[in-house]
Amino acid sequence: MSGSIFTITTLLIALILHASAAVISRESFPCDFFMVATGELNGTISQDAAGEPRVGGTFPQASFLIGHGTMTDSLNHTCLISSTTHQLQCTQGLPGSRFMFSNNFLVLHDETNPNWLACPAPGPGQDGSYNIYSSQKADSTGCHAIELQAGSFGCAAQGRPDSSSTIGTATSATASSAYKTNDVSITSASTPASRTSIKTASICPTDISSGTFQFPHLIVPTSPKSPDTAFGNSFKAYISPSNTTLFNFDIPTTAPYTGTCSLVFSFPYASELDPSAGTYFFSGIEEEKGESGGLDFALLSGIASASTTYNTTPKVATGGEYGKTEIIPGNSYTIKTFPCQSGGTPVTYSVTSVGNVELDYFQDSASKAIGLYIVPCA
Repeated sequence: MSGSIFTITTLLIALILHASAAVISRESFPCDFFMVATGELNGTISQDAAGEPRVGGTFPQASFLIGHGTMTDSLNHTCLISSTTHQLQCTQGLPGSRFMFSNNFLVLHDETNPNWLACPAPGPGQDGSYNIYSSQKADSTGCHAIELQAGSFGCAAQGRPDSSSTIGTATSATASSAYKTNDVSITSASTPASRTSIKTASICPTDISSGTFQFPHLIVPTSPKSPDTAFGNSFKAYISPSNTTLFNFDIPTTAPYTGTCSLVFSFPYASELDPSAGTYFFSGIEEEKGESGGLDFALLSGIASASTTYNTTPKVATGGEYGKTEIIPGNSYTIKTFPCQSGGTPVTYSVTSVGNVELDYFQDSASKAIGLYIVPCA
């Protein structure tokens, strides 16, 4: 495949399990979103002054909305595929083409086709960007096969189209387990990101490959954009400037949870995930490097419930601010070690975006787990 001339940003979005939230038709998703091209060419989708969506270039990033099969841009111009050139464009006064989402949020043309072409944009003022065409374009010379991945939804916590995925059960990973004597540590197949290490007497696993761990029993997204809305329990975590997600854990009072425990966050490569987890949406590498971004983890002073909203979220507990963790795909992070005993009372952690980082994922404890867990230390 051809290499990208753009900085490749990992922007993937996860499938969702059947949940209690209302199911929204794939052709009707009433909130704005951004798109990225993935495939032989990678880059964000911008839009020029004439309304042409493009891959990369110097034009501003474009936002879109799909409702009842019609896609519009931020100016409420209807998007269509030209019947003569097969180019994707957004304009006024012309009937739109039919667009839908796949279950993993690829933008489909002709209702079922996820395949697009990115071709060099001609004309004066050429900035190295690529025009976007449907796969029906006859002359594909110099073009790159791409898919258009939707993400960064403006109403992410309010529900998304449903899929037929099922929850994977916890299994032991075949990869060797990594153990550290650090309060903050990372294990990775690639060069690990670094964090300050604090020595502790306990030896704690940095992932859940031992098969002994606690899965969050309640996951509650909240949003400052809808501060009084209770989004309820979810199988999906939404962490972005628009969403903070709360995680409840019930820590057993029996062995091996009688000594030290560790809060760990597993973040594998998307290609390593079990099919039950789908993929994930991560927009953070550039934000982490350019805006000192990451995820902020904190222990709260109270317990969240399915009716918790942004405004009713308990305050951070004294000493419960764990600080920012810069997350990179392919790593597992130990966020904090602490005495396991909670007196049988649930504990709630919040995960908040720092520096415009976004991560939306389906919590899954399959052999390549993703998400937040508690593990007992030796």
